[in-house]
Amino acid sequence: MSFIKNEQTSNLWFCGSDSMHQVNHQVSFDFAEQKFPAGMHICHLYTSENERQNTNAQFMRSGLLAGEKVGYLADILPSITDMDDYLSHLGIVPSQQAKPEQLVLAQAEAAYCPDGTFIPERMLEYWRSFCNQAQSERFAGTRVTGDTSWLSKGMPGVERWIEYEAMLNSLEEPALHGVMCQYDVSKLDGAMLFYVLNVHPMMIVAGQVVRNPYFSMPYKPTPSLQE
Repeated sequence: MSFIKNEQTSNLWFCGSDSMHQVNHQVSFDFAEQKFPAGMHICHLYTSENERQNTNAQFMRSGLLAGEKVGYLADILPSITDMDDYLSHLGIVPSQQAKPEQLVLAQAEAAYCPDGTFIPERMLEYWRSFCNQAQSERFAGTRVTGDTSWLSKGMPGVERWIEYEAMLNSLEEPALHGVMCQYDVSKLDGAMLFYVLNVHPMMIVAGQVVRNPYFSMPYKPTPSLQE
């Protein structure tokens, strides 16, 4: 394996914002031939593991092919020995030209809550640092996708999760190309589903990236995820 960096801690950053614009720069997410302005903040609401894996693979693969630094915050990380099979299952094949640090995997809960507490401002600082790192490593940009099933554990601070998602819409980083937040619909009640849709400018529907008609800014405080 020539391009995988597997981290068990929070050594993974991403940057995402619909308000972050790069002049004339368009990116592909591999869901269709259409390209989008850099800085897309996308919501993927999935109903099956197969759907999640296929969408995740397309998003990550297109970033790697574009020469971007790609990050994946996973609920469950494969072991180093299973990494080749894991990526092959996603349809991701290593490139001889890829740098070792191009694809970074990290366990989601450990990345978001390194000390057991979720703090939005701390996460934003990590994302800014990663964008700077990707630029210094001369990658074409960054994109990230993350599982959110860990939120159901009720970690301290998760009541600010939707606030954090809204804050991503104002995060301006030149290395940003896209961020996709993955949500298992079966783990969201009606209220949380509404709030999740409320803070994502874009969404994936039937394998296509589309404008989210439910997106609304500015952010308003929401009920706790722990209730």
